Amino acid sequence: MKTSTISTEDLKDIIYHKNLKIGTYWVLFSSCVLQTLNIYYVIKDHELITPFGVVCNTVHTSFLIIGAICIHFAVKSKRASHPSWLVAALCIGLFWAASTVNTAYFWNAPEPASRGVVIGAFSLVIGWYARPALLLAAFPTMLVAYLYLVIGYSDKTPLGMLLSVLKFPALICGSLYTLRYWLSFCTEQFVENEVLTEKLRAMVRVDELTKIANRKGYNEAIDQGLEVARRFEKPLALLLIDVDYFKQYNDHLGHQAGDRCIKGIAKVISKHARRAIDTAARIGGEEFALILPSCNQEQAIKIADQMQDALAKLMIYHPASPISPNVTFSIGITEYIPKDDASSLYRRADMALYDAKHQGRNCFVVATDPNACDEQPPAM
Repeated sequence: MKTSTISTEDLKDIIYHKNLKIGTYWVLFSSCVLQTLNIYYVIKDHELITPFGVVCNTVHTSFLIIGAICIHFAVKSKRASHPSWLVAALCIGLFWAASTVNTAYFWNAPEPASRGVVIGAFSLVIGWYARPALLLAAFPTMLVAYLYLVIGYSDKTPLGMLLSVLKFPALICGSLYTLRYWLSFCTEQFVENEVLTEKLRAMVRVDELTKIANRKGYNEAIDQGLEVARRFEKPLALLLIDVDYFKQYNDHLGHQAGDRCIKGIAKVISKHARRAIDTAARIGGEEFALILPSCNQEQAIKIADQMQDALAKLMIYHPASPISPNVTFSIGITEYIPKDDASSLYRRADMALYDAKHQGRNCFVVATDPNACDEQPPAM
């Protein structure tokens, strides 16, 4: 049985996208709070707003709206590397920069404005630390706005202004480094856990002796195969294989020899599950199944014939078989019909397998009667 696993890089991209998605809620929330304050000041002191001020407020509001639209498409893409993230980051950065400069210019409040741009920067760090490229897109305009507020409106000494200017990137870089380190650690732990979980899931579906699918793996594969066959109207073939006179083989040669024989049978069957969608399974002591999606009855017959030839070439000695000096198996073949479920398909193949045993074993029989699944084959 072949299992598909998600790659480590895909897992990391999923984790980073989830971080960006959750962080974006905080970015939008803090941006909307700032916009609400802007609207409050406009309504409160509307007589102070000039036509130029109306244009400025319209511009920074437009940046927020465009950024929110881009965020919608970025989140919907489910990829952390989608280009809409960068456009959104650039627009949000321009929104914060323009809003804080407008606050200082129109209402003569440089101190709250400078604090506002720092709060905005930290909001973006908290929201988008998972992808520094977004911060690089958003921060230049915010840094320019901060320098404008500190230098243009400050009455501090040159040293005081220098410290004020330096604390902005220092705090941002320190916070970003801490959050990125935490994210990297958590991501590595998550990926390791996912890999181990996938290995455990695979072990549950695999037969310990033969390393092919067990009964649980068979059940999952047949359900998936039937779902595809129904949805896309594709053929599906099921082969049930039973080793002839295996009890006598065990009685004469012992269980260790029996285990080696089962391993050899499993290799023969699994070699004929050539495609990724095919599944070879051990569903009982000496009973096997081969599930062949998108395979019709004629193709299944050829594969059954090839399997019996391959087993004959192995020449596994069977001293107690009344039909052959070597180990043989019997095969029941059936093809999916629209009314089938997993049970009816299995019962019809089982009836064909019983007919193969009744006809002398070491052969295959195709189930031709769709109603055969309504009967139970007698025990052999």
